[in-house]
Amino acid sequence: MAEPLSYVLIHRVDLFYEYQQQLIELLKLSSTDDAILGFDTTFDDQKAIQYLVSLEKEIASQSLQILVGQHQETLVVCCFFKRSHQQTTRHLCDLQKGMIHPHFRSQGLLEQTLAAIACECMAQGVELLTLDVRGGTKAHRIWEKCGFETYGILNDYSRFQGKSFDGYFMKQRTQDLWNRFKIFYTQGSEKMSVGTELIPKKEFRTQMRETLEKHLTLGHPLFKYLLDEKHPNSDLLKFTTLQGYQLTKNFLTYIEHLFFHCPLPKHKRALLHNMYEEETGRLSNTKNHVELMQDFVRALGISDAERDAATALPQTQALIDYRMIACKNPDLYHIGAAAVMVASEGQNLESVGDEARHNILGKVYDLKEADLLFFSVHQEEDVGHVQQGLALLADLCDTPKRQQEAIEAIETTCELFYQMYQGVYEYFGYDKQDQAAKAELIGEV
Repeated sequence: MAEPLSYVLIHRVDLFYEYQQQLIELLKLSSTDDAILGFDTTFDDQKAIQYLVSLEKEIASQSLQILVGQHQETLVVCCFFKRSHQQTTRHLCDLQKGMIHPHFRSQGLLEQTLAAIACECMAQGVELLTLDVRGGTKAHRIWEKCGFETYGILNDYSRFQGKSFDGYFMKQRTQDLWNRFKIFYTQGSEKMSVGTELIPKKEFRTQMRETLEKHLTLGHPLFKYLLDEKHPNSDLLKFTTLQGYQLTKNFLTYIEHLFFHCPLPKHKRALLHNMYEEETGRLSNTKNHVELMQDFVRALGISDAERDAATALPQTQALIDYRMIACKNPDLYHIGAAAVMVASEGQNLESVGDEARHNILGKVYDLKEADLLFFSVHQEEDVGHVQQGLALLADLCDTPKRQQEAIEAIETTCELFYQMYQGVYEYFGYDKQDQAAKAELIGEV
């Protein structure tokens, strides 16, 4: 992972004066990137001066802020925040002219900066981020990979070298962006303070398990509707299942990366068994785990075409991305292992009283035992998988910092599962329904 940058928010003219020359130098270096910044190849000194004057006015009027990131004394990253003065649109922020110094690209600075952007915007009460980009460019593909989704396309948005290009207008909730990239945040984040002494392995394992058990997602109000025996809701179950299917499709990829990057031979062998079961189902005498989930999906009356056309809600995608980023990066291995092997595998161990949730689902929706094999297999196997994860992390986390980051990863992953259910809850409007019921109850009291 890249060395952490030092970030500064330019929100006053005096700060702008301090950084204006470096900003122009970065703009000039980046202006040759196919004019995606809105400049053509004639961005000379005269135009630069005119541009500085316009920036100064916008900063003075408080309609523009610029987040800059420095490596030592070199400005290597910047992003423009365009805010509105209108009371009705203060929850919005438009991201403009995001740049990374050409000599510092592909070093993980994008992830750091997106985390810093999300953190700063959340601190200012910004709930929704927007941006626009020329279609088909590298920048467009990067924003898509970072979770921004298109909400509109403008034809003839940009003209460059005699050609017309469409513009893509994109958006993402600030909280979702933070959830995706918070593991890269390096300045004043909400991470736990790191102790000076290494926690003994046994105590560390206890702390990790306690963290998992403190964040039970079955407490989410969505399950009040999902497991209501008097009022079964097939549409809700189908939609929730299709969101869960998005997670299942990616799970083997997480395990494959954890196996590949595992630095400890003993635990690598355990991961190989886990991967073999996910791929074949032979250890449980069933079948490939994605196929098991597909059987459950079909049992609900969902066609294969409908299943394959389903897409992840932003909250679901944030959970997918958080784990994928950590699992693919060897520097974040302990975070990926904690997120997948403890927090994710641990989700299948939850129960309502003494009864597993899939058994309750079977009763409410009249499902057969064969339909629920995906869940029963995981409930049995994941007891061992969580134990493997705890043992791996106890051996792997050999510094106080790593131990704290692993505990935080468990907590964050559980929170992201909760947010996934929140996304479904809001999609069906239950949040408004429950708020109205609560308001009515208070009124009666």
